[in-house]
Amino acid sequence: MKSLYTGQHFDTGKHSPNVIGRVGATVVTWLICGWFASAATVMAQTSSMAEVYFLSGQSNMQGIGKLDQLPAPLTHPLDHVFFWNGSAFEKLDPNTTKISSRKGELGPELGFAKAISQLRPDQTIYLVKFAASGQPLHHGWDGNQWVGGSPSPMRKNFYPGLSADDPNIGVHFQAMMQRFKSATQALSQANIDFKVAGLVWMQGEQDAKHEISATSYAESLALLKQRWQEDLGPTEVPLVFGQVLAHSPTLARFTHRDPLRQSMVNADMNSKHVDAINNVWMQSTTGMPLLKDTVHYNAEGQFLLGQSFALLMIRAQNSISGNMGAALPQSDEIP
Repeated sequence: MKSLYTGQHFDTGKHSPNVIGRVGATVVTWLICGWFASAATVMAQTSSMAEVYFLSGQSNMQGIGKLDQLPAPLTHPLDHVFFWNGSAFEKLDPNTTKISSRKGELGPELGFAKAISQLRPDQTIYLVKFAASGQPLHHGWDGNQWVGGSPSPMRKNFYPGLSADDPNIGVHFQAMMQRFKSATQALSQANIDFKVAGLVWMQGEQDAKHEISATSYAESLALLKQRWQEDLGPTEVPLVFGQVLAHSPTLARFTHRDPLRQSMVNADMNSKHVDAINNVWMQSTTGMPLLKDTVHYNAEGQFLLGQSFALLMIRAQNSISGNMGAALPQSDEIP
């Protein structure tokens, strides 16, 4: 399905009065195209077991969209959705829950939670988010400095290592996993029956700044998925991720934007490329509204990104379970 947007950018002023209409039009288009043709199937999957979703990445996962630029109906508290605040789960109320690094801002978690909860209104959902702005995945990076060479200890990146006891695991991967484990331990201690239902990844801009990290992104993502899966156990969990840097021409600092984006396309399990990763699904971000910097999404863009992640996640879950229902089209054609 082609995007409803044309890549226009919006100022950080008050939201357009047409935001709800555009989001509504998106839902109608998905309905027409078959996204909700299997709604009965989705609803039937609802169970007493809670679903946990891990969300991670860099600045576009953190999110700098302004909540006050979304129409009020999109910021109402969500029933049965809880957000990990670092010490406890709290009911997700965008008006009071700090869902980004700064209060009053949002990443894709809000649109994601709203779409999932609308399709599964009786399902209890727990969200755990970790974001490190401007930080890389490839082991050759140490923060924003390329050092190259073999993996080394204490580098500031998301490198997951080759095993749980690998001394070269990146600082951000360690912090991310500690946050996830603290959240799930809290659920276990509260005797809540849950399963990890999906992984959401929004990262890659930093890796676009060097040829090696850009061209090998699919390999890095495959290792990330593998290590995540090893820590989660034998039950297969889908990973959905966003294709970054949709705007062209890109800023000069993203020197290897094109090969990075191509490597992301290759990583999608449906790409039929040698680098395709099982149960990894790419979400195109073409046309999702950006801020003037042409890198970060505004409030509407973040909400739509989250919605798109949610619908792709459901498709991925149905694919794993073998319960596809009606034929569902790609959320966006792979370029």
